Amino acid sequence: MFSGNLWQVNMNDYITISNTSLIVSVSLMLVVAVIGLLNKLGITKNVLLGTIRSFAQLTLMGYVLEWIFDLEKWYLTVLMLMIMITFATYDSYKRIDFRIGKTFVCCFSSMLIGNAFPLAFMFYLVLQVTPWYNPQYVIPISAMVISNTMTAISICLNTFGSELRLRRFEVEAKLSLGAKKSTALEMIRKSSIKAGLIPTINALMVLGIVKLPGMMTGQILGGVAPIESVKYQLLIMYMISSATAVSLFLLVYMVERGVFNEREQIRYELLK
Repeated sequence: MFSGNLWQVNMNDYITISNTSLIVSVSLMLVVAVIGLLNKLGITKNVLLGTIRSFAQLTLMGYVLEWIFDLEKWYLTVLMLMIMITFATYDSYKRIDFRIGKTFVCCFSSMLIGNAFPLAFMFYLVLQVTPWYNPQYVIPISAMVISNTMTAISICLNTFGSELRLRRFEVEAKLSLGAKKSTALEMIRKSSIKAGLIPTINALMVLGIVKLPGMMTGQILGGVAPIESVKYQLLIMYMISSATAVSLFLLVYMVERGVFNEREQIRYELLK
């Protein structure tokens, strides 16, 4: 425990972080910035900007969530989820090199539908959250699932573009022999979905041994019994896996429709 009341402990031994403690912790990010500066990595500006943005965004989000939790209105919960999906789609879109013209719409649609199914299944049938829009459960759990889906979508589409350029002549050969478009793109589809799922599958492999996820750690720090936090974390990982798989499946099939022109030829601009 630091002196000077930097850390305060309540009756349940839960350590609350004071504003002073939070400011002191920023010094750790200065270490990252200095290392980048000394080694001329070109990341110092982004590190400083990211530190400021994360501080501002999370602080604002804390007040917004507190307001939403107090009001507990279904439309505020739904609105918050839509905002998160929209921003997640935009962040994914920025990281994607392969764009077919309606990439943003495809990403948004696949993420919305792909996340809706597992989240509804888990909240309504498994956790039986009451009311169904309880923001204390719905918002933080949904945020974890959506953020993981966002990363997978970027990986999937970039892989799709790389594979299309690499297998261009293979695809054209299959089409010339009478194969359907979906058949000609089969190997590309498999590689793209698999690439997007690899981070999630790898996380499942080391879960609990190498990695203690954020939600589990947070619950333990909050005084929840470790075995109960394990149950929640398993539910989260199963939701992430399902949402990611469904989202990528829908995304690839939507993107495939924009690969060819009206003559069933690969659009030349996509190969650049």
